[in-house]
Amino acid sequence: MTGGRARALFALVVAVSWGLLALTAYHAWRAFRPRVSRLSGVALNKTAWKASHHERGREAPAGGPRDGYWGKRMPKPVADPVLGWREGEAHVAGLVESDARGAQSFAVPGARQHLLILGGSVAWGSYASRLDTTYFALAAQDLARRGRPLRVTVLAAGAWESANEVRALEAALRERAPDVVLFLNGLNDLTRAGRRRTRVDLRPAYDARDPVASYLGNMERAHALAAARGVPVVFALQPLLLSKRRPSPLERRVLELSFDERVTAQAVDAGYDRLREGLARLCRRPGAHCLDCSSVFDGETATTFTDLWHFADPGHEILAAHLARGLLPVLGGPAP
Repeated sequence: MTGGRARALFALVVAVSWGLLALTAYHAWRAFRPRVSRLSGVALNKTAWKASHHERGREAPAGGPRDGYWGKRMPKPVADPVLGWREGEAHVAGLVESDARGAQSFAVPGARQHLLILGGSVAWGSYASRLDTTYFALAAQDLARRGRPLRVTVLAAGAWESANEVRALEAALRERAPDVVLFLNGLNDLTRAGRRRTRVDLRPAYDARDPVASYLGNMERAHALAAARGVPVVFALQPLLLSKRRPSPLERRVLELSFDERVTAQAVDAGYDRLREGLARLCRRPGAHCLDCSSVFDGETATTFTDLWHFADPGHEILAAHLARGLLPVLGGPAP
């Protein structure tokens, strides 16, 4: 056989192989698509969490999220006369360590600065498989390698909105003496996640007619409280599935089920734009810093979100790296 014929035969074999591979992938996709379209509730949540690992060639931890799917592993929220509610005390080795006030802590050896994080369940670190795979633990370890070892306190609760968080900040500034405050939030205000849960009168901290204005007013209040004590504040808009440029089939299913006539995708998307604009104005003030995380998963093609808010370990890793880079100059380190 001549060299030309051998090369032609080889090219044909390669083309046929790729064709068979593409055909197999197509049929697998066709079989998977109807199954995805039937998923909802916890089944969708669980499938997406596992897919977030499997689609990246990783094994999904057998125990699932540290807080359980839909928080089933956690104690019920505790009613609080000031905050509305807070997370209960929990001690599960390697998974959750929260004190009687519902606060989590994580410190690296030689920690010299104290970072206080406030927000809802995303800020709490939901859907990481372990405590040491949460975004805040990974960010602290990253910053330690950059010469900024931290002690982190996370004061957050499922469905908290900015009104709850500002009240939590008031006490935390007195009792916990942070060097830097980070708000990782935004989406709960736009989806009104906590309004059905609270029996505490948080007015005029929010206005149901304009959640964006309420959020920005609360963040202005937070900045004023922290500035009075000389503490810088970082405002980080949390990751948003609507900002992901190429959602996976599972994420598209999540989007199909996440909105209704009360809270639409268009309203949330437009609301994030208004939040960015408002925070940009706020961050012109001394001691205020903006760190937009809403599009941090934009380059990902694999499933990352398990629902509209949460993400598994791969998402925590991406968010941690983004936060560490953004926090470094605020903490006094060299700009990345």
